Amino acid sequence: MNVKQSIIVRRPAETTFKAFTEDLGRWWPLKQFSYGGKRAKEIHLEGKVGGRFYERFTDGDEFTIGTMSLFDPPNQIIFTWQDPDWNAPTTVNVKFTPVPEGTLVELEHTGWETAGVPDDDAAKYRKGWGIILQIFNETQQG
Repeated sequence: MNVKQSIIVRRPAETTFKAFTEDLGRWWPLKQFSYGGKRAKEIHLEGKVGGRFYERFTDGDEFTIGTMSLFDPPNQIIFTWQDPDWNAPTTVNVKFTPVPEGTLVELEHTGWETAGVPDDDAAKYRKGWGIILQIFNETQQG
């Protein structure tokens, strides 16, 4: 199963890419989507190959969600996503394509079978990524 979601952000690709990566901590809905739950304080995406995608909790502990395997501004990022209960990491591929209306952001989350994730759980990620991208788009208005 592949999880795919897309949105059109009414901003140039360079601006959209920067907002998605460098400003992730400003728009990511940590109250809804966090490994730390009530302990969640911050979320970060280090913009370089080998950079971490991680949460920092209120007590200073950190949880690494994944690692950046491709960082190609303003076109594409690829990073791993590893839930503690999974057998292996999954892969998140986000493309930023200029279109007349702004930027097409396409997200594909793959590797569910290798990670041993049931289709029902992967389907929850499809819904979650849809919500996350919608929130990202809403923060980019104006």
